[in-house]
Amino acid sequence: MSSFWASCVVVCGLAGLSGCSSDDTNGSTKPTELTSATVLDLEDVKTNPSRYEFADFRPNIQKLFLAGAAETKHIAILWYTVTDGGVALHYHAKTESVYVIDGTQTDAKSTYPTGTVYFNPPGSGHQVTDSTGFFLLAYAAPPDFASTDLIGEYEPVRIDTTDPDLTSTYSFEAQQAGVKTFVAPLDSEGELNAEFIETTSTSTYDFTGNYLLVLDGSCEIEDVTFRKDKLVVSKTVELQSFEIAATNGHTCLALGVSF
Repeated sequence: MSSFWASCVVVCGLAGLSGCSSDDTNGSTKPTELTSATVLDLEDVKTNPSRYEFADFRPNIQKLFLAGAAETKHIAILWYTVTDGGVALHYHAKTESVYVIDGTQTDAKSTYPTGTVYFNPPGSGHQVTDSTGFFLLAYAAPPDFASTDLIGEYEPVRIDTTDPDLTSTYSFEAQQAGVKTFVAPLDSEGELNAEFIETTSTSTYDFTGNYLLVLDGSCEIEDVTFRKDKLVVSKTVELQSFEIAATNGHTCLALGVSF
């Protein structure tokens, strides 16, 4: 990470202001033009969490709200401030999306390591135990700690984004020259969608959603270059249109999530 980017990443991450920088494919910098979105370096978030405006969520757990508010659908980063942390049993009326930035999260269904994204469907619920690290969350409805009697049987949709055979393991479909996508099989009642995008094309692909996370390679998002672990997230929970393409000579792999 360049020293200039490191010095202003907090401003970009918390306010989405122009004038900060993102890495290009040569490691140099150029102005960030995404004035309608927040840009975060997830590597910096996990390495320097004190730079960010995390707020108390539960004992030994903090949240960084990126879009929306606690009582509404929202996008946030969860941080377990102690090893082997946990969250009490709670209910999800709508789909919950969890991407493991760093660490592991454990519930009765599984243990999810770094690089895993999983989706709990509407009507699900869980108690989180023995967990540590940082997690990117998207809730179509906030967690409900009072309605645990409504929790039904469910099976999460789980995807290992670090799988080198990801694009052959799942049914990626061609959308345009050089662009393939896979839409995660989520319950439509959950009011949340997820799309994996792989492109080798410098021609843009239009994604409408709430955030784009670069999983691998080098991506051009709104003509700005972003590499692995860069997150571009809308400032509100309203849908936003993003143009995404591959940096010339590279492959871009990204995860897009929308409400």
